[in-house]
Amino acid sequence: MLAKSGFGKTFSMGQVPELNHVGLDPKETYVISVTSKPLTFPKSRELYKVAEKGKVATGNRYISNNPEEIAALLEQLLQSPYKNIVVDDFNYLMQDYYMDNALKGGWDTPKKIGYFMGKIFSAIEKYGDSDKNIIILAHGEEVPQQDGRIYLKMKTTGKMVDEYVTPEGKFDVTLVGRSRFDAGQKKIVKEFITNEDEFTSSPKSPYGMFPDLYIPNDLGLVVAKVNEYYNG
Repeated sequence: MLAKSGFGKTFSMGQVPELNHVGLDPKETYVISVTSKPLTFPKSRELYKVAEKGKVATGNRYISNNPEEIAALLEQLLQSPYKNIVVDDFNYLMQDYYMDNALKGGWDTPKKIGYFMGKIFSAIEKYGDSDKNIIILAHGEEVPQQDGRIYLKMKTTGKMVDEYVTPEGKFDVTLVGRSRFDAGQKKIVKEFITNEDEFTSSPKSPYGMFPDLYIPNDLGLVVAKVNEYYNG
């Protein structure tokens, strides 16, 4: 799922009954956080216990910005009982590594980032025939198209990841977050775009998976629709 900073990507996984926000079941969800900032929904510390370093099974949230560690973690979680694996703020895997190694690594740093991203996406592809949902939350970068629409791609650190990995192409479903002002309700409404519209060309989902072009920013609803579509 791609959206600008502040949209509420992390919030979309939370359970908030008073808002009819279904969210993801913490008992079935493991969150890999690339940053240590709190999960921005009620009771997140209680629902998602941070695992000890190197001990994945001691919690259902793991904090790391080490690409090698996360690639190995994804391999481990394939054998776990968790149904939903979420990687939150995926971009920082690339950005943090670049900033930490730009001076000492020189031109070798972008190559290593491409290599590590390749390892991570190889681990993700192993989930293809499983009963698990891999959910990547990331910042988007706007790319104007010739038809006047915007293509929102995953924000990366260079051409190697864009050209040789092509992150969006690794997923069957790419949702884009949008915020709009509802004049009738006099409030901001945040939604997922499920397929291309007149403004953006990057959202995609299989035909008939979602009933509407715009749906609430609720990953619980998204997962339910995905599971219903593929499992019947």
